[in-house]
Amino acid sequence: MKTLFFLAALFAAGTQAREPEDLAALVDEMAVLERILGAALESETAMSGPPFPDGAPGALLDYVDRHMQPWFETRVGTIESEYLARQGILVSLHLRRKPSVQDLPNALFTMMAQMGETRLPIPFASLPPDELAALKTLADELDETRKRQDGLTRDWHRELRDTGASGSVRQEPSEPVMQEMRAVAARERELDAAIDAEIKRLRDIVEPKQEPSTDDVHAALVQAVCDYAMLKSLPDDEHLTLRVGQDTAPRDGWRPGRQWTYYVLAKQDVVACRHGSIDAEALRERAYVYSRERP
Repeated sequence: MKTLFFLAALFAAGTQAREPEDLAALVDEMAVLERILGAALESETAMSGPPFPDGAPGALLDYVDRHMQPWFETRVGTIESEYLARQGILVSLHLRRKPSVQDLPNALFTMMAQMGETRLPIPFASLPPDELAALKTLADELDETRKRQDGLTRDWHRELRDTGASGSVRQEPSEPVMQEMRAVAARERELDAAIDAEIKRLRDIVEPKQEPSTDDVHAALVQAVCDYAMLKSLPDDEHLTLRVGQDTAPRDGWRPGRQWTYYVLAKQDVVACRHGSIDAEALRERAYVYSRERP
């Protein structure tokens, strides 16, 4: 009997559940908002031009195409919206962290030096040609050293074949070959260290091209809301919240974190901005704004 009473109460509660008014229209408005804000972000953060200007060596272009795609991906990761009854619309936007010059592969600098290319991939600036001269000298010597090491290894294998044919069981290279192999290996380590130090120096003198600041990106989002957000179906006492997430650089070798910034905009303020009563800067000043960082 108690079970029947519980089920009856549950069904009664289910019949009392309410759905927000104009939910279908709200969903349509959210889809429009996603497109508007996505377009605003792409316009503000887009990287124009090819990775290298015309005339870059084909091998260098192939390397960039295979190993550096994150540098040329769209800045916008995801845009999702949802409606919270009696609260308003929440739009979550995730912006990818753009790699910096410190993230460029060492191999890229070495290839550029050996090919005579001084223009770093967009959005990085060029290096003066004479700045790459020392790296080219080191890289060329390293190539020759490795070729010498390969030659010594072949000599050793030839010795092994010869001693095997004569019935000897010696597996070690002869002392002259051994000494030279050790010397060449030591020089290879020295050159590797010198190349790493030179590339670090080059990174430190690169001046990256100006990128939009976080504040510029957020201002562009609020401006897009001011210009295009209609919110006709959103109740007058509710809000539009922008939740903007940006990746942060890894700390101490850990995975990147994510900084979330919230802009809570009252519908009446968005409408006032849409009608020209206030501008986007005033709309942003009236918003509740706060941030939090999480993994």
